[in-house]
Order: sequence, then structure tokens, then C-alpha cells
Amino acid sequence: MYLIRKVSMRLLVLTTFFLVACTGLPTALTKPEIKVVSLTPIAADGFQQRFSVGLKVTNPNSEDIVLRGMSYSIDIGGHDIFSGVSGAVPVLKAYTETPVTVEVSANIMSVISLISDLTRKGPENLHYTLNAKLDVNALLPSISVTETGPVPFLNARSLATGQR
Repeated sequence: MYLIRKVSMRLLVLTTFFLVACTGLPTALTKPEIKVVSLTPIAADGFQQRFSVGLKVTNPNSEDIVLRGMSYSIDIGGHDIFSGVSGAVPVLKAYTETPVTVEVSANIMSVISLISDLTRKGPENLHYTLNAKLDVNALLPSISVTETGPVPFLNARSLATGQR
């Protein structure tokens, strides 16, 4: 009887400890929104072209999101064109839009394939897809975000007339 009481008491203490520890865990987060706002070439090294990508990250949560890092890729017209990683992402303040600038490398073979498709099909309805994985911390799973939209720097009418 003494052994059963001793084991029961230890189980009660362990259960209480785990319940108290779980109350300190962060709550589930609503996915941030990420929009591409700019794309600027920054350097070329042989066949590697680097770009600076301006992003607008909206945090719809009531708490700041501190990121350890972020990986991302940008697909244009079904071609995986840009990709990169960054460990220097600013804190995403609660209920704000945070400008984030990251660098990407261009996949030259995908660019050639995209240009080939554009010459055959034309640039009408050209869209991008941004896939980003936000690494929050060890206690929460990564947040995957996918955003799509029209390619902002291409306009079919301006391409046809040779104007920008």
C-alpha cells in the first residue's frame, strides 16, 4: 500500500509539473502574409546573378514573432527562378507590416526556360508564387507561407509596345 501511495504521489507531482510547464509554451500563431514589393539586381559573378528582393511581411498576431531564419523561393510562370536563405530577419512586430530585404540567387537554366516559354506563349497572365518557411523557434513548428500574384514588373501591353 505504501508503494502505491508513493508512486501515485510521484505521478501527481510529475503531472502538475508538466501542466505548469505547458502553460509557458507559446500559443499557435496565425500565418503572416508576405508580399513581394521589389526586385533589384545587385551583383553578377560568372553565371550567378544575385538579386535583392523587397518583401512586406504582415504580422496579424497579438505578439511579436522573433525568427531564427527564413528560407524562400520564387517561382515565375511555373519556373523555379529564385531561391535563398537568411538568418538576419528583423522581429515581426505585432499587428504591423515589416519591410524585409533578402538576397536571392537566380537559377539560370530556369530563366532560360522561362524566356523560351515567354517567346512561345507571350507574357499574358504571368504570375509569381513565393514559398517561404519561417523558422520561429525550437518549441514551435516552422510556419510555411505561400503567396501568389501577378508579376508586378511586367505588363503585357508595355512589352508589346516596347515601353516600360
